[in-house]
Amino acid sequence: MKKQKILSVVIPSYNAAPFLMETIPTLVSISSRNDIEVLIVNDGSKDETLQVAQKLEKEYSGIVSIIDKENGGHGSTINAGIREAKGKYFKVVDADDWVDSENFEKLVQFLHKTDADEIISPYTDVFEDDGTKVENNYFKDCSLKPYQDYDYVNFLERIQILPRMHSITIKTSILRDNNIKIDENMFYVDMEYIVFPTPFIKTITYTPDSVYQYRRGYEGQSTSIQNYIKNRKMVNHVTFALLDFYNKHTLSNILEKLVKETIARCVTIMTNVCLSMEDTKQGKKELLDFDQKLKSINSEFYYHKQGKKAKVLRYSNYFLFDLLSSYSKKSKKV
Repeated sequence: MKKQKILSVVIPSYNAAPFLMETIPTLVSISSRNDIEVLIVNDGSKDETLQVAQKLEKEYSGIVSIIDKENGGHGSTINAGIREAKGKYFKVVDADDWVDSENFEKLVQFLHKTDADEIISPYTDVFEDDGTKVENNYFKDCSLKPYQDYDYVNFLERIQILPRMHSITIKTSILRDNNIKIDENMFYVDMEYIVFPTPFIKTITYTPDSVYQYRRGYEGQSTSIQNYIKNRKMVNHVTFALLDFYNKHTLSNILEKLVKETIARCVTIMTNVCLSMEDTKQGKKELLDFDQKLKSINSEFYYHKQGKKAKVLRYSNYFLFDLLSSYSKKSKKV
């Protein structure tokens, strides 16, 4: 009888041929590589992603395998991974990112010792232009101890943030048994992956070392302002998917607060995207439509969960839209 893998690492891959030969070795170079499976999900790539993945599958037989599918967006690759994963735990590593192998090994070894629903680890932003590294660590300013199980709600009350996707390792059964499904054919679904499982998580622990290395600032990244503008309908959709989740679930006080903050962040992004559009008239129309829908579905987010720009726009009855739009185009920030 085959021993169950302790961890499934899903690698969403679209036109990722230049990255896979860098990313996969950081995962499989650990001594406990046979305890993990690496699922490269080829999302209908038009480059050599499939061929590179096949080479890696052959080289790391029994560890690396391929899910080859039609293009369906980032969410569809996560959904495919959830369906196929055989590991007790589940982690997503995008094809253009990588892991710190030494710290990843520590994480894998710890997974054998824990039964927590979710494990959180710090992650590092790595900036392409100058190689600067910035560690994102939720635990520096609190008295939580690593490798200890905590009640999920109490843990969130201590760190006061929903951990980002790059930090998360979660039980596969939580995703599968609760039918967690991420929206397909769109970007920016990381927030759905972060939020949707939260009502079902009971216990959590953390490891102190940065595992995920998040590549920042390269051309074509989906979080650039131009790509936000290009894909603004997706930002709109994800915002209301999160709002629908919020309206349907009864959450603990801290979880309610943190989900509200997540939705408010999406609202701020949408506001900045509309302000940054070259066609100012169209940007104003789309923001008005967005705000009216927001107000009709949950007025709390319209009146109380708003950024500074949204507040100024609403109090001025959008009279100051052109002025703020000019400023946003110069700043080029979301």
